[in-house]
Amino acid sequence: MKAKPKFALYALLAAIALGGCERPRSEEASGQEKKSEPPAVAQTAELKAADGAKSLTGVATLLNPDALLQIDADLRAATISSGFSSGTAGRYKSTTALSRQTVENAQRLASTDATQVKLLETRLKQTWGDDAPFLEAASREKLITALSAGTQSLVRLDFPNLNNEMPRNVRVAPLSGGDGTPVKTLWDAPSGNQSMPGVSYFGVIDAGPGLRPGDRARLMADGTQTSSGVIIPNSAIVIFAGESWCFVETAPKKFERRAVSLEIPLADGYLVTSGFTAGTRVVVRGASLLLAREADPGDADDDDDGAHNPSAPAKDQKPGDADDKASQKPAEVPDKNATDGATVTPGKSGQSESSDAAQRRTKAASSNDKDPD
Repeated sequence: MKAKPKFALYALLAAIALGGCERPRSEEASGQEKKSEPPAVAQTAELKAADGAKSLTGVATLLNPDALLQIDADLRAATISSGFSSGTAGRYKSTTALSRQTVENAQRLASTDATQVKLLETRLKQTWGDDAPFLEAASREKLITALSAGTQSLVRLDFPNLNNEMPRNVRVAPLSGGDGTPVKTLWDAPSGNQSMPGVSYFGVIDAGPGLRPGDRARLMADGTQTSSGVIIPNSAIVIFAGESWCFVETAPKKFERRAVSLEIPLADGYLVTSGFTAGTRVVVRGASLLLAREADPGDADDDDDGAHNPSAPAKDQKPGDADDKASQKPAEVPDKNATDGATVTPGKSGQSESSDAAQRRTKAASSNDKDPD
């Protein structure tokens, strides 16, 4: 009763030693079909025509208003002194009761105070620009009131890549994220930023979380020149060999990789002016799988890898070598006495050297497992 199960086990061990059971041809064919088909998760979307402007990015620095407050205080004091000394000199000049020296001293003091006012006004323009909206005393007083209350902030806007064009729709967003705060007033800065070559502006924005004096923020804007084309969604972009690509559906379940220009970034993708037309379908889900399958087709399905398929040639093995070894391997047929569906080779007359070694191991196992009774 025990001999038959033992013999079936030995036959199975012999079959494993000879290279394992052949995989059914139907399963191999289904595996090949699976490799030839694109991933089932690939989803496409239709490109639509659009007009857009090039997005500009930079760095925004929220400024401390102390410098403006100080120069405003100095300018107010100098203006008061200049008005008083100018009035005194006028009164002294209109009377003959005072000495000539007293009148000249009053005129000299009035001239000095007037020069101080002009110096402070020049310093204000040099610091904040000739187009600053607070050069007049009334507008400056209104802005300083808002800065002191914390409702508005002064900001410096540095664009590293701006070709002498006035940006539009300028927005400042905290580094922590969130929607951008529009810049209400914008004017040219009198000097650039030494740490960031480019074009600089000053602006006034509404204060908020992450937009307080001393903070750094993200700067976003739109260029003045608009272009026509199609928008490639962000989800369709893949990076390969240091370049940007997307997969275009040329036929049902047929895809082609095309280069994508990232020169005109938009909020929801990139505006491409050439190489794509409206109505073209691109892969928006599964593009990375298509790229991996294209780069290494052998690894598209781990279940069909050579390590799990003994009949498949090894990665470092040439196709010709696999065919030669397959022709040298003896044909395997089911043995009459085998069970459990295992396959073994024919008798000794048709056995190779590996088959003899397998039979010797089988006999050794039989002697070791022999029933003591």
